[in-house]
Amino acid sequence: MCKTYPDTLGLESEKQPKVPTIISYDPKNKGSFTWGGQKHKHTTLEGIKLLLDPDQIRPIYVPATNTKAELKKLGKPPIEVAADYIRSIYNHALERIAAKVPENYLENDVQKKFVITVPAVWSDKAKDATLKAAKLAGIFPATLIKEPEAAAMYTLHVLQDRGLDVGDALVICDAGGGTVDLISYEIQQTKPRLQLKELVPSKGGMAGSLQLNKRFEEQIKMLVGEDQYYHLRKTPAYDHAVKFFDRTVKPAFRGDSDDSWLVNFPMADLQDDPSANLKRSTWELKSDVVGRIFDPLIEDIGRMVDEQVNLVQKKRLSEGHIKGEEVKAIFLVGGFGSSEYLKRSIERRNPDIQVIQPHDAWSAIVK
Repeated sequence: MCKTYPDTLGLESEKQPKVPTIISYDPKNKGSFTWGGQKHKHTTLEGIKLLLDPDQIRPIYVPATNTKAELKKLGKPPIEVAADYIRSIYNHALERIAAKVPENYLENDVQKKFVITVPAVWSDKAKDATLKAAKLAGIFPATLIKEPEAAAMYTLHVLQDRGLDVGDALVICDAGGGTVDLISYEIQQTKPRLQLKELVPSKGGMAGSLQLNKRFEEQIKMLVGEDQYYHLRKTPAYDHAVKFFDRTVKPAFRGDSDDSWLVNFPMADLQDDPSANLKRSTWELKSDVVGRIFDPLIEDIGRMVDEQVNLVQKKRLSEGHIKGEEVKAIFLVGGFGSSEYLKRSIERRNPDIQVIQPHDAWSAIVK
């Protein structure tokens, strides 16, 4: 699994199982672009995968974006944008492999097998668009698999000898950057191979952690006002603040009332606002504000988990299962699934069910 990516943002020495889904084109040359963690000089397009299913219903708490306008200005359809991004990852992976094996290894017709994961809520149209983008990127033939199903395969393989038995019902919640997907299984066999039965149809929504970044940016706009925000968002100080929220605040937030973070806007020369805890271009971001950013998404995910649990219980009762309506565990995987704040919320809503965050849950899907 690739853990190093091109990154000019200070994380070159850190191993990352994933790379940001961001791409930025040179307006004068659509064939020239930066991607992932590279430094972006031009307007960025985020959540590349979401471009392939534009008909997905966006929650009301998600700030409006100008993605369609940017694509129209760019004159490049979403499938081609996704293909550029996929191709960049693929070529980078080949470079990393080539650096670790003899020179002729990759040249001797090495058989490659491609598996692409997609959200459980993806429409047939979106799946087709995904395969077209992959083929355009040189990844073909490719097999599609639902992301929560992929996460379940890895998670249950790791844990099958640790208290999981035939007949146990499990809910997998894959909370990622763009989407949140849920799927439920009953364990039918653990040896010699793990066999699962899907209990109820998989479901999901657009409550991924990328929306937290968007909501944080809305908070910045409210903090500094429209006029200052218009100029601030074009500066490195703005990017610095958003990255600090993404990489420090989001993973650390637990909902503790006495927590706070100092968000710096270097050389931004913002007007002080003591009432909003903004002094010398430094914002003391308190826990209650972060909570307001998180809570609509946390509530949405909690509702989806509750619905999945209830459907599983009804299904098993209707089948007269020997273990009744019991759900053995709820597994949280994906980047957002690693959130302690999310875990605590799900535990409060389901006090009789164990909520488990498997080790390295962030990369469970790719593993």
